[in-house]
Amino acid sequence: MNFYQQTFLKGSSLDVRDLKLQSEPRTLDSFRNAFYSPGPNDTLKAFIGQQFTLHPYEELSPLKEPLVAGKNTYVYDAHTYHTKVPPEAIVTLIQHYTQEGDLILDPFAGSGMTGVAALRTRRKPILIDLSPASTFIAFNFLTPLKPKPYIAAINDILAATASEELALYGTHCRECGKLVPMEYMVWSYGLICAHCQREVILWDVARDERENIRESKIRTEFDCPFCGKHNNKRTLRRTKAYPVQVGYRCCASGLQESKAPPDDYDLNIIAAAEAEITASGLWYPTNPLPPGINTKQPIAQGLASIDKLYTARNLRSVAQLWDIARRWPEQEIALKLMFNVTSLYQRVTKLSEFRFWGGSGNIANYNVPMISNEQNVFKVFHRKAKTIASYFTSWSALPSTPYCISTQSATDLSEVPDQSIDYVFTDPPFGANINYSEMNFLWEAWLGVFTNPAKEAIINRVQHKSLVSYKHLMREAFSEVHRVLKPDHWLTIVFHNSSGQVWEALRESLLTSGFSINSVQTLDKRHGTFKQFVSENAVGYDLILHCQRIDQATTYATNIHSKIATQESIFAFLSRTINADPGEFVVHYLHVKREDELNARKLYSLWLTEQLQSPAPISTDYENFRRCVAQFMEQNGTLNASTELNYETP
Repeated sequence: MNFYQQTFLKGSSLDVRDLKLQSEPRTLDSFRNAFYSPGPNDTLKAFIGQQFTLHPYEELSPLKEPLVAGKNTYVYDAHTYHTKVPPEAIVTLIQHYTQEGDLILDPFAGSGMTGVAALRTRRKPILIDLSPASTFIAFNFLTPLKPKPYIAAINDILAATASEELALYGTHCRECGKLVPMEYMVWSYGLICAHCQREVILWDVARDERENIRESKIRTEFDCPFCGKHNNKRTLRRTKAYPVQVGYRCCASGLQESKAPPDDYDLNIIAAAEAEITASGLWYPTNPLPPGINTKQPIAQGLASIDKLYTARNLRSVAQLWDIARRWPEQEIALKLMFNVTSLYQRVTKLSEFRFWGGSGNIANYNVPMISNEQNVFKVFHRKAKTIASYFTSWSALPSTPYCISTQSATDLSEVPDQSIDYVFTDPPFGANINYSEMNFLWEAWLGVFTNPAKEAIINRVQHKSLVSYKHLMREAFSEVHRVLKPDHWLTIVFHNSSGQVWEALRESLLTSGFSINSVQTLDKRHGTFKQFVSENAVGYDLILHCQRIDQATTYATNIHSKIATQESIFAFLSRTINADPGEFVVHYLHVKREDELNARKLYSLWLTEQLQSPAPISTDYENFRRCVAQFMEQNGTLNASTELNYETP
């Protein structure tokens, strides 16, 4: 009898065998229907033919009211994606530019927030994206269920896997001795001292815990405990990761968490999991990570395939939940259980960075942290299930308006008839900011369907895609949008970048595709967790471009001879803007000891709104702009002397 069997005997009376799972796991093709396809949707043309509208067109002006939308909502939190526009903001735009029943297109649909906004306003969304992971997530957002049967399935799964959870994540309470499932385990890399070549564990030498947990951190520099010499962690060679702390809840009151170093029992569980991962018989992906910008670091750290991104017990746990989800008896519940498992994303991998204040984030890179947070997969699965159920509950009535999702490139919309679309809203790729096919590879390895990056509109040297390539692909996509959009109708774009060249490429792609940029405004995406750190004005700012379809494309060469922005012109902008309302651009930190900062990000966004509507090329990026801001402050002393710059890149 092995370690797991011995532990299972003490567990729940309910077993995975009692779930009556079907014999074969589902694939994405199992869910293919007239409204969704993990590849090009061959019903797209017929869908538009059936749903085409003939509403008389009324001349519209661009939306002028400021757009502010929160990110701390159930729809935003139910499933992660690299970029999301809060659907509340999209609702406002849709209602301004369209009527009920209109066809709404998003050619870079991402996680489907345009579709959510359209269904909530009784419009008919068409969602296009190159990534099968993206369209899978969007499909789930557009098909909410009544929460009761979903919650019942989650409860059954948690009961049936309770014994396995305890076997994989059990730890003894250091006060009463009871065996309880841990919340997480902290892992720290060992590093080789640059001077004496002895190994030190980063957690032991660089941990700086403060009374205010928000000020606790891992120091970048430390003295070697063996030779006393100074080291910078970023320059040191890593060895391997060591378990250094267990977090659990038992005897402490309320939600208070207990923390302790791992004991022999904890270490035996880890060793057993590593020895028996293949013995489970569960399927999990072993695909090698493709060469890329984001995949370079994990490959260099020895995490060269999908399975290596997980600890052994987390890989086994995700594989167990994925197997249950794909073989669940009811297909619509199976789809949502798969949605639940994919929502875990990086949170349950070795890419999850430890934070003293708890939790972990999903970020648009594959950075391998020196101190990681191995979370209990079953607990994360349960927490995400609650959020997904809350999203379902947020629908007062389940949507009845039809939709269509197709997995394909936005550069070829040949199945969409000319001048058939009433409005286009999209959040297109941000140049080199996010490498979608690389970041979606983690999802797609589990889903079994992968992005073809040939037409992926990004800047990526591994794919041999330059700024020129990006501009060409964006122009192809916007030309298709121009073709399918009704005359004089509107395309709204949300965009975000710190490169003036990328902004210029976007503008050129739009103008040469037959659009005029009639108005630009900021989108204030407020995130609830930011309130723990900063005042309400310290948030991110995307720009919204209101573009109208015109009959003739702009000859872009007429613009390139216009005057390039100079330091003098930037100074004039800063003087005019800051002096109009100085307090609007100061960041006041509420819960950490940091000096007030000037919000250079917001200033850059406002500067861009002017530049995009002028004939001058956008020649200044954020780095140069913030240097101008620093010089301007030094010369003019616009704000109080203690105010520093907020250098965070937009």
